[in-house]
Amino acid sequence: MKTESQEPRFCEKESSVATAVLARAIPRDLQAHIADCAVCSEVALVSGLLASEVAATPQEFHIPDAGLVWRRAQRLSREQAIARATRPIRIVRICAGIAAVLALPWTGFTLLNSSSWLPDIARYSWTMDHSLSAVLTGTSLLGIVSSVILVSLSSWYVLRQE
Repeated sequence: MKTESQEPRFCEKESSVATAVLARAIPRDLQAHIADCAVCSEVALVSGLLASEVAATPQEFHIPDAGLVWRRAQRLSREQAIARATRPIRIVRICAGIAAVLALPWTGFTLLNSSSWLPDIARYSWTMDHSLSAVLTGTSLLGIVSSVILVSLSSWYVLRQE
């Protein structure tokens, strides 16, 4: 592989060629020099490609009104504050929905398997002298325990944020 080390790799007119190509105004004497000089012809080619890329971009950048930017920032700040404030509510709502969905099949199964559940409810509500163990069935105990757990978790989350 032979390299041409004796050929000059720079020319004094490189910068004027690049400036003229970017300005899209190349004088005749510079055009003649570009045709004769290998370095300047490369500079003209590269400058021409760069000029076409620069022309494709917008010439002016319009900065939006400061009031508009301020209102958008305020709105975004409010939305973020509302999202942070309502996060515990959403978490508890999702947990309650999941608990309800999980409890529905079990409740339905319990009600369908006990053939006389309506008279039992009526008997418990009409007699006030029943014991605490008779009133606290598995379903009511599950409801109480899950409510206490969910309220504790949501309270912990709210207190942790402050």
